Amino acid sequence: MSSINQLDQTLNKLCDEVQFDVKWYVKDLQTGESLNRNGDEIGPSASTRKISILMAAMKFVNEGKISLTDEIVPDTKYFGTHSGCFQHFLPGFKLKFQDLLTMMIIVSDNVSTGTVTEILTLDYINDFCQGIGMKNTNHLVGFPTEQHLSADVNKVNSTTPNDVGGLLEIIHQSISDQSAANKLGSTIELCKIAMEILLSQKLNNRLPLKLASPSAAGPKDNDVKVAHKTGSYQTGYSDSGIIYPSNHPGVILCAYTDNVPQYLDNGAAGVYSANDTMGSLALECYKYTQN
Repeated sequence: MSSINQLDQTLNKLCDEVQFDVKWYVKDLQTGESLNRNGDEIGPSASTRKISILMAAMKFVNEGKISLTDEIVPDTKYFGTHSGCFQHFLPGFKLKFQDLLTMMIIVSDNVSTGTVTEILTLDYINDFCQGIGMKNTNHLVGFPTEQHLSADVNKVNSTTPNDVGGLLEIIHQSISDQSAANKLGSTIELCKIAMEILLSQKLNNRLPLKLASPSAAGPKDNDVKVAHKTGSYQTGYSDSGIIYPSNHPGVILCAYTDNVPQYLDNGAAGVYSANDTMGSLALECYKYTQN
């Protein structure tokens, strides 16, 4: 395996070469070594915050405050969104609480997010985050609207790569270790459900972008998996998750971009360059596990 210092140099070089800001956190779950680039810098969490909402919901279930099979009717006040599928449904439909959690993660459905956040409350979610050590994370808004898509951390939900990386590590541990599940106020069984939801992510054009299929530059490992959640706002794109090669315990990568221009100097769309950069960071992390 190449050294963690070599990986650090490679990842930073990738970030230095782009026309926008990139910050990230990386941890090798085999050696315990970690790296970060401005990992404690607070910025908009966008929809990566939904990982913590998911785990707070599992704690809520474990406390007997709701069941995963309880049926919920989403309020039409949450239909004013541009994210997800349920905005297109006829009012009055009902679905199980677990289905709301699943859609909140795998297609970033904001009808689901607003509904789940209202059930849990922002205070409950923030207490959960603070209790597990996410000291620089703040859930300020339950249901984000257009005015909540700015980069102003005084107006939007915020976090850091290090905070999200720490949460992901506990989730990774919790699917086989009850003491880790206890930190989340949950159980191994509930944490396994949460992990399966994260592994079922359908928005795969960022961290998994260059891991999705074998290529000359990409992995030869057909079984590489990524448990992750994406996020977007006006000038930034992000993706945080765990890369699971078949022959390695995994690598956490939390990548956040900001000040991404609509078009780069070369005419390319900024979002595609941001996505490509996150895909390249993930590919280098994967290659690091294979050397």
